[in-house]
Amino acid sequence: MTRVHDFRRFQEEFFRPWVEQFRSGDGPGEYSFKKNGPTSTYGTTDMLISRYIVGDLDLSESEKDAWAAVINRFQSPETGWYEKRYTFHNREHTTAYAVAALHLIGRRPAYPFHWSAPILESRAAMERWIEKVNWSIIWPGSHIVSGVPACLLMTGAAAEDFYDWYFDWLDRNADPRSGFWCRGLAHRLKIIRKPTKHEMGGAFHMYYIYEYCKRRWPYPERIVDHTLRLQRENGLWDRDVTYCIDLDGVYCLTRSSRNAGGYRSDEVRAACGRYLAAAEHILNDREFFFGRYNDSHVLTGALAAVAECGLFYPEMVRTSRPWKQSLDHACFI
Repeated sequence: MTRVHDFRRFQEEFFRPWVEQFRSGDGPGEYSFKKNGPTSTYGTTDMLISRYIVGDLDLSESEKDAWAAVINRFQSPETGWYEKRYTFHNREHTTAYAVAALHLIGRRPAYPFHWSAPILESRAAMERWIEKVNWSIIWPGSHIVSGVPACLLMTGAAAEDFYDWYFDWLDRNADPRSGFWCRGLAHRLKIIRKPTKHEMGGAFHMYYIYEYCKRRWPYPERIVDHTLRLQRENGLWDRDVTYCIDLDGVYCLTRSSRNAGGYRSDEVRAACGRYLAAAEHILNDREFFFGRYNDSHVLTGALAAVAECGLFYPEMVRTSRPWKQSLDHACFI
């Protein structure tokens, strides 16, 4: 018998009060990264994407315009980058995340991406751009590798030639033993001998670009094998708080298994069930939830992980309103 994981208490009792803790003004989109802080890039984008996922974003056209104006307040007219504050994410993450939030409400950046011209000027320039990434620290580094094409895809700011080169390069450089990109100095020197959650989390950022463009993933069977191996006994891919790494794990399982024609599908389903059991306990525990989710950014990935499980296994998830996988509509998170 299928166990049903119930998130209605979280959705009906906890989510809105949690969101309101980060209110930084009266208008649409005025949210801070930390409680009692100023409106910030991540505060406004986190809340838009989180509310979109749980079906709590019913905006009029004028409200969408107002929210987009808040997001675009943080874009540089000189470069097109969005201002990075409060987190350790690089500017590529901040910018692609802002573009994704805008895309979900049918809005666009205020200024062109002047930063993209040096990358797109030639294939040699593209190679230089991608080779400069720190592939040894691929979890954060991959935000660069996915953030740039995500921005260009969602705004139509690059020719097809860029994506042909991009996917060809990724396909050629994927590790046949794992499906991840294990090409940093730490990998070449065998300091990292077996893929960890860092390699999985880094690879995930490229996989949703593959999905958005309807491209087949490289070595999907190996992705399933390693992602199943990396899941902890607690059902998560890290310790006791569900966050973006669990979206990485769940998405790697569901989408790569589908890419491989249902490879290890029963085990993938069981792994998603273990994750849902952990997430159900965490998100429905008022004291734990409000105590540990104390900035605007930690929750978004967890919500998307639950939404991903619900997309593939709707009989396993119960919510007050349907949850949506934002990555199928805007290719960055």
